[in-house]
Amino acid sequence: MKLKLILAFSTTYFSLVSSLVAFAGNNQKSVRWTYKEDNNSDFVHIIDVINQKTGFALSVSDFSMLESRKLAKYNYLMLTQLQNGLPIEGNTLRIWTNNQGELFQVEAQVSDKSSSELSKQSLSMSPETVQALLASDTTMDLVRKEVFNHPDDKQIRNVQWKDVIEKDKVLRIVKVKGKRGTHLIKIDPIGKKVVDHLYEEFPNADNDIKTISIPVHIYPIYEEVEKTNELMPRVPAYLRNLVSKIHKADSDPYSPLRSMKYLYSMLDPFKGLTAAGRKDGFWAPTYVKRQGNAILNSLPLVDNNFASGFVLEGKFTSINIHPEAIKQFNGKLSFKPKFSGQFRFDYRDDEMIPTATYHGKPFASRKEIEHVDAVRLPDNNVLEYLNNGFDSIQVYWAVDQLFETLHKSGFNDPELSTRPFHAFLYDPDISMKNNAYYTDDTINFTTYSPNQGNMARDNTTIWHELGHGVMDRLMGDFINLAGTGGLSEGMADFVAQMVLHDVTGASSFPGLSDMRIINQTGFFLTNEVHDDGEAFGGTMYDILTSSEKKFGIYNGLQMMTDLTLDAMRLSRNHPALGEKEWFDHMLFADELGNGNVRKSGDLRPLILAALAKRNFSMDSNSHAEFVFKANGNDVIAGQPGSRSKPIPITLKPGDTKAFNLTVQLKNSAFYKFKFPVKVRVSLDGGPIQGAIHWKDEERSPIVYTLKSEADIAKIPLVATGKCDEINRDDGSCVDYASVQILNDGQDVTSKPQAKKRFYLRMKPLKTNNIGFNM
Repeated sequence: MKLKLILAFSTTYFSLVSSLVAFAGNNQKSVRWTYKEDNNSDFVHIIDVINQKTGFALSVSDFSMLESRKLAKYNYLMLTQLQNGLPIEGNTLRIWTNNQGELFQVEAQVSDKSSSELSKQSLSMSPETVQALLASDTTMDLVRKEVFNHPDDKQIRNVQWKDVIEKDKVLRIVKVKGKRGTHLIKIDPIGKKVVDHLYEEFPNADNDIKTISIPVHIYPIYEEVEKTNELMPRVPAYLRNLVSKIHKADSDPYSPLRSMKYLYSMLDPFKGLTAAGRKDGFWAPTYVKRQGNAILNSLPLVDNNFASGFVLEGKFTSINIHPEAIKQFNGKLSFKPKFSGQFRFDYRDDEMIPTATYHGKPFASRKEIEHVDAVRLPDNNVLEYLNNGFDSIQVYWAVDQLFETLHKSGFNDPELSTRPFHAFLYDPDISMKNNAYYTDDTINFTTYSPNQGNMARDNTTIWHELGHGVMDRLMGDFINLAGTGGLSEGMADFVAQMVLHDVTGASSFPGLSDMRIINQTGFFLTNEVHDDGEAFGGTMYDILTSSEKKFGIYNGLQMMTDLTLDAMRLSRNHPALGEKEWFDHMLFADELGNGNVRKSGDLRPLILAALAKRNFSMDSNSHAEFVFKANGNDVIAGQPGSRSKPIPITLKPGDTKAFNLTVQLKNSAFYKFKFPVKVRVSLDGGPIQGAIHWKDEERSPIVYTLKSEADIAKIPLVATGKCDEINRDDGSCVDYASVQILNDGQDVTSKPQAKKRFYLRMKPLKTNNIGFNM
């Protein structure tokens, strides 16, 4: 049976991305081989090899198709293992071949279907049994209760679920996209109850129409240096790939979609897809989006010209204004807003309303676009920025530049490399202030407080957020990241650096040394996604700079960009992608080479040299340790005291709550701390710090010393009943203490070797005093 025949036994499967790795049972085994060991791509043969390597007795019928996709150099297939028709969570078979059917790589994670470890429940239940036990409306009732009781994100913007076998139990896993992030809810179908609820915040197409290029002046890096507020100069550039025709809408084209109510209480991802369900008032986001796309495609195409007001819409991005911003400044704008072809879901208190968005400011001439003044307003006045139009120019250039850089460096995967990233500006929601985020092929900008940086003018932020989008596309909808998930943040930082080096020629600029990706952070020495991302991003940056030094800036950048994109493809939908797995795939991509771009093995010594400095070795499982405890309990990702689970406390004004933090360091054979080390405890000044008023925070940073591995630093941390800043809707404040390790000889202002965080969520106790909750 050749690979192309696998489709014959594929079945329907509802996709869901989980941020955690789930295992089917203790008998689960992982296998991997490449063309060097066995290049036979016959599917029956592949199953036979898996059985030989695991000792199992699996058959072709035990697998169902999840994805078949053409990538740049590969044909990619992903299948899931079934038990009684139910997918076993985390168990997948992934295959990479070329157009001639020659095998590159096979990766499988499977379980023995006859194992006694698979419980009677999982052996006896089928998809039909689960559906009978847990109807769609029962599922949605449980989901709504969970989401509506969440302290920070009570919106339901989209819902998907799948029924799986996880750790020998049958569960329904529900993914809910909210306002700020994603809920992952696990439901026991027999008990009809929620057994787990995790929440994670969002990571803070082509046509044949003639395109246009227009000269402009833009910021190549960012508008101002964060620490010094130094304004940067603009430089000449071009807005490329602008389309000469756009969809025309004289009125809100999506008003027909508002003929029915989209109440949260009636959201049902399955009933909303049926005519009978919709007749009863149910709705599904997928169906509404399908209707919206049909309306968009029905709109007439008209000339995009200066006589009627030229708008910034192109092959790879469109600039849109949030409808609430237009409504807020109705009658005050210096231009007449034009409806955009893009639409979005407007989430209100109890319902979703499909709404049209608007193009950014239309321009009357090329000269006007080229000479728009990038006025920097101390109060970041939204009305002035809207009337000015420069933010639209800057964002368009930055998004288009990302495509231009990556296209010439090997980003040529069908559809994935041409589908646009649409931009939405000026979301006035106060709860989203001072932010930019990526979700669902869009980059979203909010409004900004006085003296805050305007992220629409910070290309490093734009390229970082879109880096998440590039990863989503190449690494797949089913990817699971191990540990804290720091690979996501680190690689998004690195995508931004690849574009930045292309734009700047890898030259220096003000603020470069303060960028997060330039660091000394080691692997396994953090407990938070952004800090862990420093180890990933920092390692990749070290490889890049070494490559540029060895092969020349342009050639080194091209080689490293091509290698990174290929490693993403070869890691697609990995069930547990961590440090070793990622760099294994980088080394494999390096071994494969890519014609004249890079030869086999060119970058291997640079990869291994960079890893050697980061508490990581491909040949050893041992590593140095940073033992961090609060009141005797380890503070690790996903556990109390971590970013996702800040410890909740309630205090009266004047009350305090003490926590005893301890730090101990342990060397490994290949990575050693240089004693005496400094332990730096910072209580303000870091990202999202400053909300809780800590006792003695004016002394921050507080420095302790460890003379040897035997020493333990004892750090008394005291929270008070005062919030210096409320940063949660329920009137509480979330903050953290950052504990960082500096080697002997490092100044207290240096970047650390290791860093961990301890999070609290403090809610002032209700009193009769003004300023506190009643």
